[in-house]
Amino acid sequence: MATIELYLDNSYLKECSANIVSIQDRFVVFDQTIFYPGGGGQPGDRGVIKQGDETYNIVTVKKVDGEIIHELERPLQDINQTVEMQIDWSWRFRNMQYHTVLHVISGYLYQHYNALATSSQIEKDHARLELSFSPEIMAEIPFDSLELSIKKVLAHPHNVFTKTISRTEAEQKEGFIKTVINLLPASLNEIRMVQINDIDEQACGGTHVNNTNEIKDFSIMKIQQKGPAKKKIKIQLLD
Repeated sequence: MATIELYLDNSYLKECSANIVSIQDRFVVFDQTIFYPGGGGQPGDRGVIKQGDETYNIVTVKKVDGEIIHELERPLQDINQTVEMQIDWSWRFRNMQYHTVLHVISGYLYQHYNALATSSQIEKDHARLELSFSPEIMAEIPFDSLELSIKKVLAHPHNVFTKTISRTEAEQKEGFIKTVINLLPASLNEIRMVQINDIDEQACGGTHVNNTNEIKDFSIMKIQQKGPAKKKIKIQLLD
């Protein structure tokens, strides 16, 4: 039985109730969850599970074969009682802000220079994005003014929304999206897309803010050359 992933439809849901589906010592699968298990460079969520008068810290959350496995600090006392989930909202929201600004940067560089994001990772106090470029245009890209260019984009609010489309429809899209879709498992028939107005559209299973005006300010800490046609961009949120 696949776990219902509530965060896919509402990244702002901070708490919910859930029933136990299976349990093995400290590892529990519930019928639904608000805890993002990590993936795509975004860390898994933090938070607590409450059952009666007991509170259990979440150690890790992982997705295995459609089930979200919650590792608790100790076993639950009652395997039949409903639990209450409470997310560490400050941790989740920070990751949402980072994830969205990474999409904005990769979308901007794809639109203007046909750059392809190859990997990303959100850390505690910064995030990084690696992109590949055509070697012939690398020297023409004004990386020194990239931060200013992105801030000009973010000076205007842009809605961020998700939708689920069929794999057939996704494969008909041109450019970067089609390339990414072709890398996904053949068994995946529905693709979740995250779109930021006309800035970016990507297949993504992570959590994002509803509007780019929730990002506030950021800085590019470092742009590092990674071979003849790759760059690693390190950013930090400032608010």
